[in-house]
Amino acid sequence: MPALNFSKWSPGGNTTLLFPAEGRSSREQARLARAALHPQYLGGEQAGFTDQRELRLRMAGGEFCVNASRAFGALLALSEEARALRQGSLAGADGAAKPAAAAVDIVERRYEVRVSGWQSPLRLFTRGCAPLWQVEARLRMPACPITPLGEGLHLVRLPGISHLLLNAAVHCFPEDCAAAAALLRERHGLAAEAAAGVIWWRERQGQLDMLPLVHVRDAQTTCLESACGSGALALALCLARSGSRRSFSIMQPGGSALDVRLFTEGQENLAAVDGPVSLVAQGRVWLPEDEA
Repeated sequence: MPALNFSKWSPGGNTTLLFPAEGRSSREQARLARAALHPQYLGGEQAGFTDQRELRLRMAGGEFCVNASRAFGALLALSEEARALRQGSLAGADGAAKPAAAAVDIVERRYEVRVSGWQSPLRLFTRGCAPLWQVEARLRMPACPITPLGEGLHLVRLPGISHLLLNAAVHCFPEDCAAAAALLRERHGLAAEAAAGVIWWRERQGQLDMLPLVHVRDAQTTCLESACGSGALALALCLARSGSRRSFSIMQPGGSALDVRLFTEGQENLAAVDGPVSLVAQGRVWLPEDEA
């Protein structure tokens, strides 16, 4: 049985498994992710494979994921904290280990990383310390086509993932979200996309909230997610197009908000997605062999 080191994260509730890439092929990553995400093993909503030395993250289906990117920022901060603790212990003048609180500086840490599905590097800003951080992902924004498909229905194409946005004031929440989403993906030509989300959203008393269901083709997963960073970004882009608003706080099904802001620096269009990331577990998991 393959044994993998892992960490499990909750970026706003969007439970994410991160594994070391260790030279595994994309096919092997997808297979291991499917097994690990099964409730019999680790469970979760998505999985990615990291190279901390190269500052790279590849999702199991090669898709783009904002929340997994933010979890990667927390993982990098956790590794730095561990190194600081070890160095603090070794540097004790009297030979005794320093208290953990004194060995770790609670500071903002910054990383520039490469992630699957997105052409340019992401900048990650982490604040806090284990087991809870705030992590903001800042992205250079390419042209992202937004296509109206009917009243209260838009398709937003981001690099690495596309999202259908349905205004719940027009399109009520269905009883069977998975069946409704599969029908919508087929109807609007998204069945072959690397990743496609269907998001019902609404605004009540000034508060936006959303219900995201995401399908990842190569990982063969379909999940009603507790949070979706790329979906929140897509919704912000769509809403900003019809008004002057550029900052959005979007409540996620898991109970925390993702804050999205759209801004410019010089000639560049940028977006930032910010929210909590917590460490749930870390260790080693034994997964079944490939039966194929």
